[in-house]
Amino acid sequence: MSHEPLVSEPDDDDIDFSEAVNDDEYVRPRSSSRADTLRVRRRVEALLEERRLQRAIEDDWMLLDEEE
Repeated sequence: MSHEPLVSEPDDDDIDFSEAVNDDEYVRPRSSSRADTLRVRRRVEALLEERRLQRAIEDDWMLLDEEE
C-alpha cells in the first residue's frame, strides 16, 4: 500500500503571495480628516434613522390592515 499524501503540494506557480502583507510594511490608506469622518458618520446615522422610521411606519400600516 502506497503512502501518497491526500493533499498534493501546490506548484510554485500556483502560489499567489500578492495578498500577503507584512505588518511592519503595512501603510494605512490616506487617512481622512476628522471633519470627513464626522460627516460620514452623521450620514450613516441619518440613513439608519431613516430606515428605522420607515420600518416603524410600515409596521404601523401592517397593524392597521390587520385590524380591519
